[in-house]
Amino acid sequence: MSTIRSILKNLHPSSKEHLMLMMDFLNEKIQSTNEHAIKFEDWMNEALYNPFFGYYASKKNIIFDGSNRLNNIINGDFVTAPELTPVFAKTLSRQVAQTLDYLGSKNIIEFGAGSGILAKNIIQEFRNIDVKVNYKIIEISNPLISIQKQTLNSFSNQIEWLSKLPDDFEGCIIANELLDAMPVSIFHYSDNKQILEKWVGINQRGEFIWIYKPADNRLLEAMEKIIPIIDCNYTSEINFQSDAWIRTIPEWLKRGVVFIIDYGFPRHEYYHTQRTTGTLMCHLNHIAYSDPFIAPGIQDITSHVDFSSIAEVSAECGLDVLGYTSLANFLINSGIINVVEDLDKSNLKNHIETLGAVQKLLSEIEMGELFKVIAIGKNFQKNLMGFSHNDRSHKLIP
Repeated sequence: MSTIRSILKNLHPSSKEHLMLMMDFLNEKIQSTNEHAIKFEDWMNEALYNPFFGYYASKKNIIFDGSNRLNNIINGDFVTAPELTPVFAKTLSRQVAQTLDYLGSKNIIEFGAGSGILAKNIIQEFRNIDVKVNYKIIEISNPLISIQKQTLNSFSNQIEWLSKLPDDFEGCIIANELLDAMPVSIFHYSDNKQILEKWVGINQRGEFIWIYKPADNRLLEAMEKIIPIIDCNYTSEINFQSDAWIRTIPEWLKRGVVFIIDYGFPRHEYYHTQRTTGTLMCHLNHIAYSDPFIAPGIQDITSHVDFSSIAEVSAECGLDVLGYTSLANFLINSGIINVVEDLDKSNLKNHIETLGAVQKLLSEIEMGELFKVIAIGKNFQKNLMGFSHNDRSHKLIP
């Protein structure tokens, strides 16, 4: 925690100003309510997505600049797989190509495209095989749209930014590290088996504090699936917004596959009896910590994904679970070994760095096992290469 305090002390003046504006806004929002508190889901939504003061409206560089070397100090708060190495996009493109070939489509949608580097590398991979894809991006952050337009400047004739969901879409959809950034509700299951929800209030010193309130009916209903797994005195999260996002898909997807890539677990692992404090994490300048009240507006806030919930909601709204496995299995099945073998090895230093990044993608103690890939589809019958071996779909709903 002393490292975070040091970072906060040495923030750029613009970041300090942004932090203070966000804290003042949240303070006023809380004070204006009858309860003098708001649900954490609402607090997190403002902290991340408020159009003026939220994290994704921040002017600072929140995305890793892929031009930096991995062994140097890098800007931003986190590194995603597409920014780690272009090998990720090269490999994912193989699965996307198989999907589009079966559909007879050239349409791709990416939700939350970050810096735009994944879109850039995928479009380039298809250009390498003389295929011109139609790439659409749905992004709610205007600063990120500006960054994406810079990244994708040379591909402007193939890119379209959508301000709303499409109609009757046929093609491939990518959601890389999208669901983990959706605001969550936090519950507490007390020693006396009472279900409470964590709200955010303010103490006499003007600091954000946790306030426990009885759970509403929405939370009580969701807890019916979780209570049999956990012990007493247990705190964790439920992502109602990710479930709602899944439910919209059948309304606009006519035929295709959605690839969701994120970190998380099936329900019986997510709500494990040893994980008693939940999965909520914050990131600032590549430092991870669990207290969301430290730097709202300039810190990333995430929670892990309950992939069992994704599978259940998909089935409820008529979508098919086409596969679920670890990121390592998915990439190996999709041909990452062949991708690496085909790389230019003339620059030994660059090649060694690439191999190190690939190792991070595949390692069980890094991204390879923590990250998962689930594919959900509509009117799609072909077996997907990314799940040809070690498909774990059966573990989602025991």
